[in-house]
Amino acid sequence: MSKLKNITHDLYKVDQIKYTKYLIKDCSAKKKEYILDKSKEDAVDIKNIGYVSLYYNQNPLIYVTTPVMVCLFGLDKRTKQMSLQFTNLESNSEMKSFFDFIENVEVNNMKNLGIDEENYDKYINQIRYDKDRKYDPNLSVKVPFVNNRYDIDIYSKDYDIINIENICNFTKMRCDIYIDKIWKW
Repeated sequence: MSKLKNITHDLYKVDQIKYTKYLIKDCSAKKKEYILDKSKEDAVDIKNIGYVSLYYNQNPLIYVTTPVMVCLFGLDKRTKQMSLQFTNLESNSEMKSFFDFIENVEVNNMKNLGIDEENYDKYINQIRYDKDRKYDPNLSVKVPFVNNRYDIDIYSKDYDIINIENICNFTKMRCDIYIDKIWKW
C-alpha cells in the first residue's frame, strides 16, 4: 500500500506559481523576524531580503511525487541533503518530463527573483551535473529537520523499520518532495 501523495508534476502550470517576498526586519537581531515586502523591486536587488515564498492556488507547499530515482549516496548528515539521480534521462519519458518540470520551475524562480545571465551566480540550482557531464544529472533535495528530528515519513515494502540515516548508496526510491521557499542563504 503506497503512502505517497502521488501528485504528478503535470498537475502544475509553472507560470501560475506566485511569489511573495519577506524581508528581515532587523539584520543585527539574533532571532530573525520577517515582514512582508509589497514593493515591486526584484528580490535579488533587496539587501535585507530574507526569503521568497512560493504559492500555487493559495497553497504554500508545492508537492510533487518523483518518479523512481536513485539516491546516489544516502543522506548527507552534515547538510541534511540527498542527491536523487535523474536515471535514464534520455530514454525514460517519465523521468525526462519530471526533469523538464524541475528545470522549468528553476527558470521561473530565477525570472521572478530578477536573476538573469549577468547575476546567474546568485542562484543555486537544485539540478546538479558532474564536472564532465558523464553521468545523468542529480536533484539535490533537503530533508526537513525540525525540533532536532527529521520531519519525514519513510516506508519500505521490504523492511518493517527503516531509518533515513541508514539509506544505502544507490537505493531506488520515490519521494514526495515540496517546494516552499527560496532563501538568500
